Amino acid sequence: MKKEFEFDTRYSDVEKDLQDRENRIKTICFKTCSKCGETKLIFKFSLDKRNLDGRTNICKACRSLESLNYYYHNQVKMLIKNREYLKANKENRSIYSKIYRDRNKERLKGLAKKWYKKNKKRIKKRNLQYYQENKEACQVRRELWIIKNKERIREYNREYKRKHKLASQGIA
Repeated sequence: MKKEFEFDTRYSDVEKDLQDRENRIKTICFKTCSKCGETKLIFKFSLDKRNLDGRTNICKACRSLESLNYYYHNQVKMLIKNREYLKANKENRSIYSKIYRDRNKERLKGLAKKWYKKNKKRIKKRNLQYYQENKEACQVRRELWIIKNKERIREYNREYKRKHKLASQGIA
């Protein structure tokens, strides 16, 4: 039996639990970056299993700047390291690249098309400049291609004439 003057601790525990829950929600939604000191939404921090909240202490923007700064100051060292890695793992990288290209054929084709449209003028200018600087070599290459592909050219011309003959007669 409970005496009237005793304090019931159940209600204070409930209030404490509610307060803890509110604090947890605040820490789950927001976090302060240890680099820039700004409080940002939690998804602005990368995942990191080692921390209690599962996120890094530095926001993605600060980490990006940090990485760019490191690369800028250590560019030569990093390029040498990457080149050595590629030489050591040439076969694995080529297998990986082939598999990647096969799996992402349509996406890569779309990206290439988009890139070409964006850079069309620059590509044409570069190609024209190359042709003007190497005119003789380009003509020799073209003549060799014509010799190797005589049957292909003949078939193309037959099909072209057939289509245009039908079109001029109003059949097609």
